[in-house]
Amino acid sequence: MEIEQLIKICGKIKDVKRTGWKYKNVNSPESDADHSFGVALLVMLLTPKHLDLLKSIKMALIHDLPEIYAGDVTPHDSISPEIKQKNEILAINKISQELEFPELTKLFAEFEKQKTVEAKWVKALDKLETVMTAKYYDDNHRTQETLINEFSAYAEAQIDKIDCKETEIIKNILNKLTKGDKNE
Repeated sequence: MEIEQLIKICGKIKDVKRTGWKYKNVNSPESDADHSFGVALLVMLLTPKHLDLLKSIKMALIHDLPEIYAGDVTPHDSISPEIKQKNEILAINKISQELEFPELTKLFAEFEKQKTVEAKWVKALDKLETVMTAKYYDDNHRTQETLINEFSAYAEAQIDKIDCKETEIIKNILNKLTKGDKNE
């Protein structure tokens, strides 16, 4: 692996600002690197012992890496899910080649296919982290409108589609976030 390629990839993930926050006119929105760190931290802190923690952390760290080249596409964008998926696969393959690290492609494919409990778990935590960020932005006046209700409703709907008993942990946290319980 060339150090220049690593510098480029690590820098570019920091440059990708999360599109959903830009649409909501958030002051200084987080980057994909910020978000991926948040998801990885949640994985580290919340993952049940029976799941593969290392694999889950790896997935959390790379789940948005393709957005370096494919862009951060949201449901508001006019790109079909099929085109988005194709672009992200091409992007992760390119990044994997640039870094000479084939495991990236394998981890991303596992995350996208959502067949393993770890992939489902990380996907659900990805949604939780976004809601937590919405709450942070609301609490710190980084936007002109309240975000928590919209983002939590979307996250709950997405998490409900994930067939994984472990998501009950996340649903409980979401419930406390939206009900105003400050203990979690």
